[in-house]
Amino acid sequence: MNLINRAWIAVQLQADGGPLAGGDSVTIPGLARFKGIVSAMVPFALVACVLAVIIGAIMWALGGFTNSPHRAASGKTTVLWSLVAAVVIGAAGFVVGWAHDQGTTIS
Repeated sequence: MNLINRAWIAVQLQADGGPLAGGDSVTIPGLARFKGIVSAMVPFALVACVLAVIIGAIMWALGGFTNSPHRAASGKTTVLWSLVAAVVIGAAGFVVGWAHDQGTTIS
């Protein structure tokens, strides 16, 4: 009986034009929830990057004070990569918006 109900629902959707009929853009189910989750995670990712910069700066300073070139280089690398990550996270929304605008102009 369940198979018959599914088939009937499929026929009704086709007769009505499907769930995406009547619009000029295609939306993915659950896209709004996914965007909300990603938007909520961005501040936490930026805070993690700031903490990584602080930890890297401390490692760099300790390496400089204790004449440990390995620790100083490790701290510099940590600071550099966390700053790069923060810039990428911060610019991601702009890049995606720009790419979307470029994609909508293609015909």
